[in-house]
Amino acid sequence: MTSRAKNTSIASERASVGASSSSSTSTNVSSSTLAKLAFFTIAMICFPIGTYFVTVDRYFDGNATYAGISAAVMANVVLFAYVLVAVMEDSQASRPSIKKQQ
Repeated sequence: MTSRAKNTSIASERASVGASSSSSTSTNVSSSTLAKLAFFTIAMICFPIGTYFVTVDRYFDGNATYAGISAAVMANVVLFAYVLVAVMEDSQASRPSIKKQQ
């Protein structure tokens, strides 16, 4: 067998393995998880930008530096809230349900 034939057979094996493994995997993502992800995605876009534009003239008299800092703080607040919700959801999922036996 030539080296070209070996390379072709190896490439075809890799392609068939990749095709079969991707079609056999399924994801079980609940709709509540997707809703939370969508909410935090929108929040990560809107809250920092909204915070910047609200604070730049109202609170900081046109100082863009302080308004930018407040927007960065708001982005961190949203990120922290997302991590907190994800950890709480994970801990609730891993907690075994205890039923009283009679």
